[in-house]
Amino acid sequence: MSRAGPTSGPTRLAIVQTSVARPSKVSEEWRAGIRGRIAAVHALWQQGVSDLTLAQVNHFERTGVLPIAFTLMHAIVGEDRNTARYLGADAMLWDEQAWAKRVGLVGTPPVRGTPMADAERIRLGDVDAWRAYQSAVFARTEVALASLPLSRFSEKAMDRPPADKLKGAFIALLVPEGDFRISDVCEAYLFQHAVRHLGELEHARALVGLGGLS
Repeated sequence: MSRAGPTSGPTRLAIVQTSVARPSKVSEEWRAGIRGRIAAVHALWQQGVSDLTLAQVNHFERTGVLPIAFTLMHAIVGEDRNTARYLGADAMLWDEQAWAKRVGLVGTPPVRGTPMADAERIRLGDVDAWRAYQSAVFARTEVALASLPLSRFSEKAMDRPPADKLKGAFIALLVPEGDFRISDVCEAYLFQHAVRHLGELEHARALVGLGGLS
């Protein structure tokens, strides 16, 4: 508990859900902002994997604590998937360029809801190949954000899922009601998701004896 008192009670969360700012109109100023934030978080991710050994990537601390391999697969393949789906990048690089074989993946790419036992078994076989894949994903995302026609960011991204499917989802806090736009996907699925799992990576680095990123 913080000195200021509880910070995660239902009442406080309800206030957050109705007060998160969302631009009424997507502008070039917004595009410049999201591009800058994505580039910054990408730089931290690159720093976070630059000194990892394969043994550290695959280190399994104990049951219930996921290896770095999981974090990498979930966050970066997820970005690849969302860039392909929402930013006009066509096929995923993961599929198109056969990266599963190149990085020596053991297991399957995790998604939200993947059972813990399956997530714990994810391993990589080539960390240098992984760094090449991660760099390719980041480069394509940044190009897509720069080149997508501005009007596309205002388009509807998807039908709004049922409330029970959105429990705890950042995008639902950002957009408490109504349709999700492609700009919302950029904020939630690209930027916030990358920041969230960057913290996970930094904690996992500590478990294998590495320092922080800042």
